[in-house]
Amino acid sequence: MLHVMFKRHSIAIPWLLSYAAILLVPLLVSIVTYTQTNRTVAEAINRSNNLILSKVRQDMDNWLSDIDRLSIEIAFNPQVQELLTIQGPLMPEQYFTLYKAFESLKVYQSSQRSAHYFVYFPSIDAIVTPEISNSSEVVYNHLYTRNPIPYEEWKMRLQQRYNGGYVQLGNSAANENGGIGDLAYVRSVPIGNPSSTIRGNVVILVDDSKFWIAGSVDYIHNGVAAILDKQDRVLASTSPLVEPMPVGYKELAGKSGVLKASYSGQPVVVSYISSEATDWKYMILMPERVYWDKSEYIKKATAIGLLVCLLIGGGLAYLFVRKNYSLVRALMELFQGRKNVVIVPGAQANEYNFLRQAIHSTITENEDMSSRLTTFMRGRFIEKLLKGKESAIPLEQSLDAYGMHFVSDAFTVMIVRANEDADMPLSAFRSAVAIAIDQAAGPMVTGYLAEMDDWLVYLLNCDKREESDDRIRDASASAIANRIAGHMETLHGISPAITVSGVHYSAIGIAKAYDEALEAMEYQSVYGVTGVFLYSDMNNTGMRGEYYYPLEKEQSLMNSIKAGEYGYAEAIIDDIFKDHLEQRKLPLKLAKCLFVDLVSTMLKTINDMSSISDNPFLESLDPIERLLECRTVNELKGQLKQILRNICGYVRQEQAGNRHTSVVQTIVSIVQEQYRSIDFSIVSIADQMGLHPASVSRIFKEGTGTPLLEYIAKVRIAEAKNVMQEPGMTMDIVAQAVGYSNVRTFRRVFAKHEGVTPGKYMDLL
Repeated sequence: MLHVMFKRHSIAIPWLLSYAAILLVPLLVSIVTYTQTNRTVAEAINRSNNLILSKVRQDMDNWLSDIDRLSIEIAFNPQVQELLTIQGPLMPEQYFTLYKAFESLKVYQSSQRSAHYFVYFPSIDAIVTPEISNSSEVVYNHLYTRNPIPYEEWKMRLQQRYNGGYVQLGNSAANENGGIGDLAYVRSVPIGNPSSTIRGNVVILVDDSKFWIAGSVDYIHNGVAAILDKQDRVLASTSPLVEPMPVGYKELAGKSGVLKASYSGQPVVVSYISSEATDWKYMILMPERVYWDKSEYIKKATAIGLLVCLLIGGGLAYLFVRKNYSLVRALMELFQGRKNVVIVPGAQANEYNFLRQAIHSTITENEDMSSRLTTFMRGRFIEKLLKGKESAIPLEQSLDAYGMHFVSDAFTVMIVRANEDADMPLSAFRSAVAIAIDQAAGPMVTGYLAEMDDWLVYLLNCDKREESDDRIRDASASAIANRIAGHMETLHGISPAITVSGVHYSAIGIAKAYDEALEAMEYQSVYGVTGVFLYSDMNNTGMRGEYYYPLEKEQSLMNSIKAGEYGYAEAIIDDIFKDHLEQRKLPLKLAKCLFVDLVSTMLKTINDMSSISDNPFLESLDPIERLLECRTVNELKGQLKQILRNICGYVRQEQAGNRHTSVVQTIVSIVQEQYRSIDFSIVSIADQMGLHPASVSRIFKEGTGTPLLEYIAKVRIAEAKNVMQEPGMTMDIVAQAVGYSNVRTFRRVFAKHEGVTPGKYMDLL
């Protein structure tokens, strides 16, 4: 039943969720680890690319610096300088100068900085290389066998001024390795004077095979390395580019960095570094999948580990929840039958709340039971003290056991009772009295409340003061009792009856004080005293130790009862009560004796009246039981008067009944003798008896229970049936024979009593 009720809000669900939360820890750790691993792999690849680019930059910058220095050395070569001074066509004597320049250029081939260079002299349209010296057109055809650009355009580019720049002049025959080999470094002569007319250009052909570190292509992971200049021109690359670069020069800000872009329809990662010798950017374009390929193994291992963790962890979580919940179920079954545990459906209705409520209810019940047991045992102990019963346990030990402490050896006992008209259970009355005592007595007064029979007993331990005497203590107890009564009246609308004993000493005196309180309570009950009543007040009421109830008065009371004279009997009772119990109050014992004498008088009177003593009326009256149940003077007086009223009424009724019987008998005799007369009626009967017709009818009805007219009709109809049996009888003869002068009246009365008409009745005879 409980597992169905808690199905939606069962604690098993939070348990499973908590275990699932624990399983999330390795999941999160794995995700973080996987992410960090990918980041580490990416950083490693980026570092590798940066190292490659750094090495490329270092070598390239050094190489470019060598090319720049070589161009300067060639420009300042004396033979070259001499040729630069020649203007116009060469003279025969100047060919030797050209030859010396041709020979001097061979010296620079041993530097291994560049094997392909030449000097162009525009004034004589000649080009001098380490291998050949001839006109520009002949050298063009020698160097550029594939002719990527026309000769005129190529020549025009050579005639421009360059302050050490790189120019694309086409693939040379010396560089056919498949790379981009049309790049050349050009420096105009003279150097350092941009406004002067150029006399020649030193051209160094760049070998792109020297752009990349030996074997570095194997480390760029199927990527592409390239060099980009400021004009977004790709000066060199490790493999042919199928489309333009995905990023421009301006996007490659800073000295180095990493960008993401798209190239050939797939995402790529662009790593770049700036040259320190030129305005070039060295780049590596690597497909992004390379990063994932590196972490694929880690991804698979992480996924498998997570799957195993979830399977094993989920199974263990289920087993642990099932095992732990079995203990909870056992506890719930243990508390399921408890009456004080109420399960309220809702969001909070789960096993924990049920067990918390059950345990709290059990603890509260145990505490309440312990408190009630302590209160009960304390009450039993106080009851023993009040009744003077001895105990085998020393008094001090018993006081400690029940949490009691006496501040002195002086005691007063109060008995507190609720009025009979107070509609309050004893338990509620006890609680109300306990609160009233706390408010009335205060914390400085020591006292203990106990429940005995149908009333409450308050054992007051009087204050221990040197100046205290019995009168002061009596006054203090009386004041407390009056405050208790006042609080009960104010808070609950109840006026309790409180009796207070005198002051007694030691534990033995407690029993004496209780006896005094009982005696005062009995006196209070008998005489109907309300409110607070002190035992000491019983000795101040002017009581005499005798009462006067002579035989003459008793005989007068008996005669009045027998004669049914309630007024006389009531007057005698009033005199007796007024004389002995109202104007002056007899001592309690003498008042009881007077009660016994009055009850005896009633019993003797009833026994003398034989018509009552053997009559069921006496059983219903039950005078003995009613008189013995009287507790107070007023009750006894009221019951005596009620019994007297009933007996006197019965006596008068008996006397009246006897007179009615005589009248009824006379009426019956007259009816039997005169019913045949046509003039016979109730009026004639009344005239013969000297009574009023209405009185005759009433007395007959009261005596027989039958109306007089109906009785006369029955007598006449009975006689008519006898007459009908005689032969030759007619309806008129029968009607007149029984006193009816009218046949129709006879027929109607006969049909009413017999259910058939007289004619049909005669036919049946």
